[in-house]
Amino acid sequence: MLIKTRIWFFMHLTLLVALSLFPFQNVAAKPNLQQGITSPSQLIDAVNGLRLAYGLQPLAIHPVLMQSSQSQADYMAATGQVTHERPGGISFTQQLLGLGFPLSGDLSLGGFRAENILMSPNPIVWDGVPPGWQDALHMNTMLSQNFTHIGAGISQGPDGYYYAVDCAAVTGSGQMQSSASVILTSVPGAEIAGENSLGISQYMVPVSLSTARPDGDVFHKVQYGQTLWSIAIEYGTTIKNIQALNYLGEDLVVYQGQLLLVKKAATQPAPVTFTPQPILTTTPTTIPALGTPSISIPTQLIASPTSTLVEKTPPVNAQSSKLLVGMLIFAAFVGAGVAVWLIRDPN
Repeated sequence: MLIKTRIWFFMHLTLLVALSLFPFQNVAAKPNLQQGITSPSQLIDAVNGLRLAYGLQPLAIHPVLMQSSQSQADYMAATGQVTHERPGGISFTQQLLGLGFPLSGDLSLGGFRAENILMSPNPIVWDGVPPGWQDALHMNTMLSQNFTHIGAGISQGPDGYYYAVDCAAVTGSGQMQSSASVILTSVPGAEIAGENSLGISQYMVPVSLSTARPDGDVFHKVQYGQTLWSIAIEYGTTIKNIQALNYLGEDLVVYQGQLLLVKKAATQPAPVTFTPQPILTTTPTTIPALGTPSISIPTQLIASPTSTLVEKTPPVNAQSSKLLVGMLIFAAFVGAGVAVWLIRDPN
């Protein structure tokens, strides 16, 4: 019985040592994929997370924007179209005013409101801004400092998921503007001409770059709808730099007509100088008659070099061979030790 016990002990010991000699490959567990966005609250958290990453305050949820965005998502899912159009042909601005939202901004230009929409066959995974929302207009919807509130809606249709994000700003008083009644009774969509009437983004005067002054300072005059984010992007600087140059602190609000210092020590554009071009005169040239050319054909042909591909045989793994030999030698020593032990102590 003692002999069998010793034999089993040495067999297990040999097996454990042999297994320890083999290098095991580290197999890392696959990370769980981020859960797809299927609820409005998840979508709002994603947008506000993006704002925080840019140093902006998150937007507060407003019930009217939740209603407008959800109704738009339902409308798109029912029609199978990704559109900013509203039922009955009303505009986004008219819908918000009709629901009682105290919209700020110039209502004749649509006011401070914007909407992003998207359709995906499967729930979107927010591992970055969706490709369809990475342009300046859609990014402005999520990052504009003019907005104060947000709403989101998600609806599942036969062909996928429809998403809508509505952002807008309320008036300082929280009351409707006096011009709201005029917009509500006007022809649907008449407050803005063209694509912006559909609500893709608030109306914003494009940022025109200013040239540097003689001392290298670059100033920008804020126009309607422009924000620190849009100005910083166009001038190739950051919001923090503009805030520091203008002693704004953490204030992100800028006003139409405000003069901002956006850069210092900038290089002035080189002056355009006019160089007179010489007047070219043409002189007629007489072309002599050409004889019949003689063509000599070389008698020696030069062959192009030919590359020969040699297939290389992958070398035998020497490390594996050495490991196998070492294991065999170790097993032989262990077996000899067992035999000697059994001979000395047969009981």
